Formats: sequence, C-alpha cells, structure tokens
Amino acid sequence: MERIIGGANLWARKTIESEIFTNKPDVWFKIWFYLVSKANYKDCGKFKRGQCFMKYQWIEEATKATHNQVKHCVEYLKYATQIATQKSTRGMKITIINYDFYQTLNN
Repeated sequence: MERIIGGANLWARKTIESEIFTNKPDVWFKIWFYLVSKANYKDCGKFKRGQCFMKYQWIEEATKATHNQVKHCVEYLKYATQIATQKSTRGMKITIINYDFYQTLNN
C-alpha cells in the first residue's frame, strides 16, 4: 500500500458543527486546518507533539488570507482555547490544545 507523503490528519465529524465551521468567515477554517496540519505529529527538537513554529506571513501565503484575517482568527482560536501562542523573536510557537485527543484513532 502506498503511503501519503507528509502524513495525514484526523478530523472529528463534529467539526462541521463547530463555531469556526458554521459561524465564522470561511477563511478562518482554512487557517485552522492549516495550523493543525503544520503541528508536529510527534515530539521533535524544541517542539512537542501538537506544536509548531509559525509566522503570520506563512499563514497568509498558504491560505491567501489577509494579515487582519489571520490576526483575528488567531485571537479567536486563543479565546476559544483551541490554541495557545508564545511569541519569539522570529515568529511564534503555536500549541494546538487537545491535539492528542483529536489526533488519535482511539477516539
């Protein structure tokens, strides 16, 4: 069986009932999907499973979102306790909260 280069993500069916899917701008879900997809699936160096290093510019380029769309989405995701951020000199560390719960086949 051929493997998917770069791996895969799991998405709970209840995602389509979530606030970001139903009541927020479409690009916000695209941003959320991108962040979850870029998070480490295993501990690696400075970053643990469910974490990644990110810049607003990278999110904007990958999702075609404006800077303000990315900024507001990230603030919403923090408020909704979907992510936590930690600033650094060249970007930010993003932690996907509950990554382990949603990214395991046991659930």
